[in-house]
Amino acid sequence: MKNGSLGEALHGKKGGFLGWSLRYKIAIEAAKGLCYLHHDCSPLIVHRDVKSNNILLNSSFEAHVADFGLAKFLIDGGASECMSAIAGSYGYIAPEYAYTLRVDEKNDVYSFGFVLLELITGQRFVGDFGEGVDIVQWSKKTTNCRKEDVTRIGDPTLTIVPQDESMHLFFVSMLCIHENSVERPMMREVVQMLSEFPHHTPDHQSPSSSIIYQQSKNFKKERSCPKLPKDLLI
Repeated sequence: MKNGSLGEALHGKKGGFLGWSLRYKIAIEAAKGLCYLHHDCSPLIVHRDVKSNNILLNSSFEAHVADFGLAKFLIDGGASECMSAIAGSYGYIAPEYAYTLRVDEKNDVYSFGFVLLELITGQRFVGDFGEGVDIVQWSKKTTNCRKEDVTRIGDPTLTIVPQDESMHLFFVSMLCIHENSVERPMMREVVQMLSEFPHHTPDHQSPSSSIIYQQSKNFKKERSCPKLPKDLLI
């Protein structure tokens, strides 16, 4: 696509030109793409390689989830399936998938949480954080998982960043990368939580989506940031 991938836009030679509003919009559009795979397809599809380089941007900087070479149908009502080998990109792979080789839609949710941290920080998944430290470990340690401290990890190239939105995006990312997959939200909940701010909320919501939105608000109120641990497709 004309504007390449999100990874190139954030980390390439010409990177650093995406403003905050555009980043937030891209986050919602990519989440909608994954939501379609998980909740509107039958059988549901797990992408298995969600990363910033697989989110492409068209001439209007609309985000499209791309590269389905590793995608997997989950036939039996979405139940997890055991793979013969690990597939995906280093750093974005959910811990339970690496340990058990079992794949389900929560693997994609974890990877998407990584992408959200890239949007917030402007950092690659493995940056100058120290040996053996990735963006998740660095973000948790630097903020102590407190959304109020998200400014400590914010992209320094951004001049205008609404604090409430950056804290919210960080909150959602922490939910997505929870080590316990059961504690991660579904992608439809992610979409609705990201759409919480008025100028980011979809113009038209069906009654069912409004219900999901209210559920996601309740979900947000009931959850705290995880503590430090030991239709947009092409």
